[in-house]
Amino acid sequence: MLTFSIVTPTLNASRFLNEAVQSVLSQRYDALEYRVIDGGSSDNTPQVLDSFGDRLRWSAQAGLGQSAAINYGWKLAKGEILSWLNADDLLLPGAIEAVAAYFATHPETDLVYGDCDYIDPEGRFIRSYPAQPFSYMALVGNAFNYLPQPAVFLRREVFNRIGPLDEGLHYVMDFDYWLRAGLSCRVDYLPCRLAVLRLHPEAKSIADLPGFAPELVTMYEKLFSSSGLPEAVRSLKSRAMSSALYRASDCAYWGGNIGEARRYARLAWRWAPLHLRRQLWLALLGSPMREALLRVRGNPHTRWSRDRE
Repeated sequence: MLTFSIVTPTLNASRFLNEAVQSVLSQRYDALEYRVIDGGSSDNTPQVLDSFGDRLRWSAQAGLGQSAAINYGWKLAKGEILSWLNADDLLLPGAIEAVAAYFATHPETDLVYGDCDYIDPEGRFIRSYPAQPFSYMALVGNAFNYLPQPAVFLRREVFNRIGPLDEGLHYVMDFDYWLRAGLSCRVDYLPCRLAVLRLHPEAKSIADLPGFAPELVTMYEKLFSSSGLPEAVRSLKSRAMSSALYRASDCAYWGGNIGEARRYARLAWRWAPLHLRRQLWLALLGSPMREALLRVRGNPHTRWSRDRE
């Protein structure tokens, strides 16, 4: 039986933490190690974690960011299969069993990911995460992270081979890790619902959307400056950089930073003049267009909340 180690990084997330922990501890899989790393919460997180007794291991590591907390937990972990579950997300029943069965019958696979749904703060379904079969060239060229983080599991050899998460990244550390892993690892898609990802006002993808923009660009600049990059991947540079910059522009635009949105969109166009996207025109049209779209359609990153009203 393969052994699993799951790490949950948390900071002042007691509102959802109990449900997240329960989703792991209720997995019907004996060889499961679970650790929670608290970055120094000032809410009742310690009381929530203490209520589970010896069913989990947890430690307070004040000042650790999310990426550092995951790395810390993974270094302590003993399992052959690693993953992390954020304190506001959930594993679905049977997820570990399904992943264990896949790894057991596919010894060549280094990393596997499944399907995932978005839910709102009350746990109601919003929509499905747009996961798709793995293609490294598509992942790089489109600058779109179609691997839903809570539904990703990897062999310890991946961690040993490519190292820890980049602790300098706070928003796109998962995407960066998949890009790094995909260069040397076998990645498979398991078309099975494994997890849910919660959208709520305090989530980083909602509360600090503009913060994703510079990290996306930095991540792609780092990728294409790395030595030993296969020529087929390097040939994607112009389109990939354009895609990353357009996505950065989208984050800045809907986050309300029109100046940065325009800058990223112009840079995207310069990298690939024929790679035109709607985002270029939105950024150039600026605040009036954004305000009109907000009135008519709402912010696409937070539209789920308006739909619930």
